[in-house]
Amino acid sequence: MTPPGRSGRPPGPRYQGRIAALATRHGKESLIAPALAPCGLRVVVADVDTDAFGTFTGEIPRRGDPVQVAERKARAAMAAAGTDAGLASEGSFGPHPAAPFLTADLEFVVLVDDRHGITVAEQALSFDTAAAAVTLRPGEDVGRFCAQVGFPGQALICRPGDGTRDHITKAITTPGALRTAVDLAARGSRDGTAIVETDLRAHLCPTRRAVISQAARRLAERLGRTCPACARPGYGASRHEPGLPCGQCGLPSQAPAATITWCSACGFQQRETATGAADPAGCEFCNP
Repeated sequence: MTPPGRSGRPPGPRYQGRIAALATRHGKESLIAPALAPCGLRVVVADVDTDAFGTFTGEIPRRGDPVQVAERKARAAMAAAGTDAGLASEGSFGPHPAAPFLTADLEFVVLVDDRHGITVAEQALSFDTAAAAVTLRPGEDVGRFCAQVGFPGQALICRPGDGTRDHITKAITTPGALRTAVDLAARGSRDGTAIVETDLRAHLCPTRRAVISQAARRLAERLGRTCPACARPGYGASRHEPGLPCGQCGLPSQAPAATITWCSACGFQQRETATGAADPAGCEFCNP
């Protein structure tokens, strides 16, 4: 008998009839469940306090990298719902390593599947982010900032300008609520200022929702691929080795010289070497 995934025929829905518990309190089921439906996986929301694993506003620090945190959330969802599969997503905003002057949104969606003994993580990256902030005093015009970030479709947070944790207002979606929050935060700040910033929680951040959806679709594609060695789903985690020669000077560039794919279950790896030459425009020697 030919093991699943080795026949050359596309596999059917491998997760048909399976239930995965999703840890979310921010409406991520509407993004993740449709993406995973073609795999046959049914997603249910578990009763998990996801804020306990870290908050965007910093009251509770996130311990570990995004994939580690998402895996812990997924396992908490499995425990709460009594399932052998769990899902969670985690995101972060910050400078992109290759373009530090640009803010990027990096989103991970993680599936923990104890039946197959695998943990599969997929990601999506976008430079279309709503991450922004402005410092002001009561009465100062905030209209330009609101227009820039897409308020009220993009919700806001207001906090004291001196960094204290009191008088923080979240989920601001009306001009009146924003004025009240600025007054409250400024009164509670030693310097009389308030910081207005975008609320980056998934249910209040449209740009972030689009990136989570993309990561979930990539996860679905991964779950449809099986390992050539052990036939378990989720094959295709990859990393790139830099060093493709520059087409002008011939020296190694940061462009990928090879791509390595592997199985997170059995560790089987494949290496594919890139062909051609790198664009001199991205060469650190030709264009330092």
